[in-house]
Amino acid sequence: MSELIVALEKTDGEHRQALDWFLRNTGRAIPWVRIEAQGAIGFRLATRVKGIYKPHYTQYALSVRQTLDGPYADKRVGRRRDGSWVYPYFQENSDPAQRDKAATNRGLLRCRADGVPVGVLLQIKLKPRSEYIVLGLALVREWNAGYFILEGYADNPG
Repeated sequence: MSELIVALEKTDGEHRQALDWFLRNTGRAIPWVRIEAQGAIGFRLATRVKGIYKPHYTQYALSVRQTLDGPYADKRVGRRRDGSWVYPYFQENSDPAQRDKAATNRGLLRCRADGVPVGVLLQIKLKPRSEYIVLGLALVREWNAGYFILEGYADNPG
């Protein structure tokens, strides 16, 4: 778990608490109302408005959220034998040339530059009882043609 521990040590405060929540809940299906309510009792994990959540208090993105009926061409999660995974997540803004105009995309680029992990949520049920699987924590490994390539840890619990 050493690479994950090193990555987590780059964060503190609310950001670290939120990443720890993703780590503790890896593999669990969580109703959106519980994810959203977390903001009222401690720290926000994601936002309803955007798929990428970059809190105001940090230069880093905290999480990405894929919706079943979203406007972007997110791809499937590729799972590896060692338990790790790779997930191509489409940037905010459908034009790859406009990537740097969005603070959320810049937040993911900062995560990539500094090796700070992000939490990943995948919607598994639509409204009215929307639900997400907590895929876990991932590093942003690269950006290519509009896609952030997220790589999950083999040692995520769950």
